[in-house]
Formats: sequence, C-alpha cells, structure tokens
Amino acid sequence: MWIFCGGMPRSGSTLQFQITAHLVEQAGLGHRVEWVPPAEFPRLRERYGAAPGWKVFKTHICTDEVRALLDAHEAKGVYVYRDVRDAVVSRMRERQEPFAHVWQRGFLARVLTNFDSWTSTPGMLVSRYDEMIADVAGEVERIARHLGISVGRDHCARVAAEYTIDRQRARIRDVEARGALARSGDIAYDPVSNLHVRHIASGGHGEWRGVLSSEEVAMVEDRAKQWLVANGYPLALSAWRRALLKRRFERRLSRGAASTSDPAPNAT
Repeated sequence: MWIFCGGMPRSGSTLQFQITAHLVEQAGLGHRVEWVPPAEFPRLRERYGAAPGWKVFKTHICTDEVRALLDAHEAKGVYVYRDVRDAVVSRMRERQEPFAHVWQRGFLARVLTNFDSWTSTPGMLVSRYDEMIADVAGEVERIARHLGISVGRDHCARVAAEYTIDRQRARIRDVEARGALARSGDIAYDPVSNLHVRHIASGGHGEWRGVLSSEEVAMVEDRAKQWLVANGYPLALSAWRRALLKRRFERRLSRGAASTSDPAPNAT
C-alpha cells in the first residue's frame, strides 16, 4: 500500500510526511521512499512494486495515477492546508521572490486546484495547519489512528518532540555539514527528511498581515475569496475595496512596477 503525504505547499506538509514515515517505520509496516517529481511517480511505483510493506511518498500534486490508487482504496493519504495568504508569503520567503513573481507563476492557482483534488479523494486525513502546529502530539495521534497504528498519548508526545522547529533546523545543519544534501533544480534538500535549506521560517499564523500590501491581499482574496470563507478565514477587504486595489495592482503589474510598498490591511 502507498501512503501519500500531499499537503498544500508551504503549509507543514513536510512535517506531516516526517510524522507519517516515523510512525510507519517504527511500527515495522514499511518505509519512506525518495522524492521524485510527480510525473516520475509511475517509474517510482514500478521500482518499488515488489517491495514489501507500505511506501510513504511526499508529493504536492494529486496525479491521475495517485488519484486512481486512492479511488481504488489501494492507498491512504494525509493532507494539511493553511490560510492561502500565509502560504503565498511563505513561498515568497522560501524562493526569496517578490509577490509579483509568485503571482505570475501561478502558485495560488495551483494551490487551490490541488486542494480540491486531494480533499475530494477517499482515504484522506485532512488537517488544518494552525491546529496541527498548536498540537503536534495530537496530529501524531490523528495520523496514527488514520493509518490504524496503535499508539499511546505519551508516545505521541515523544514523536512530536522529535520535530520541533529547533530539531528541524538542527537536522538541516547536520545534513549540510555532512555534505549529504540532494538537489532538485536550485533546491538543496535532505533526501531523508525532505527538509531543504530554506525550509524553516517562523511557522507563524497570520503573518501575511505584516508582509503583503493591500493590493497583494486584494489579488489573493479576489482569487480565493470563496475558498477562504468556506474554510473559516475571514476576508480582510470589503468587495469594493478589493476591486479597486485589484485594478490598481493589475495596472502597476502591466507597467512592470508592482511592489510591496503599500501597508497591509489590519482589519476587515
């Protein structure tokens, strides 16, 4: 059986992968497999086809083959999501890029499309980022229960303690020091934990308020307003102000002058 860790990018999906792989390996039920680009999953599946036990694989994209395995109940999965405004900010920090670059490359559109794909499939455990971060031990317990692995609360707390931000940063430093990083494009990462060099930021919730300009918030909220409301994230801008700021940003973007200089909104 395959276990897919398919969380929203920049939303704690690597933490879910680490917890899931930890539980599966500790229980002797299987092991994690290496990351490959989503299009290469069929070859990965063939490579491990005869391997005994569960295979834990992290991927952000629910491809047709992944979906087919979930639909046929031949796989299970875990998924975590967060306020997409925070996901956008986290991507900006990870790539060290301005909002305009992240926007033009379609990051938000992909995030929303894949959210729908993952959360509409059977066999998925869906978690909310802020709740997971506030109670990592509880998330360990939820994942274990979803996979049918029996664990006690004390054990969950011990697993959670392995994945604090400080421990994660230490893992990255250790892999760098040993020269054991793998590479995918310009990303250097640990092939065991799937952490990459610029992976860990503050992990805070609601940081978009101090980072995104009003125009940038307008762009995200215009595209994701139904998703935000449906998932319990209040909109910061009224409809008329959102429309005004969106037009302003689009004009600036067309002139190549979009920036992040305007102050972010503080209230609805």
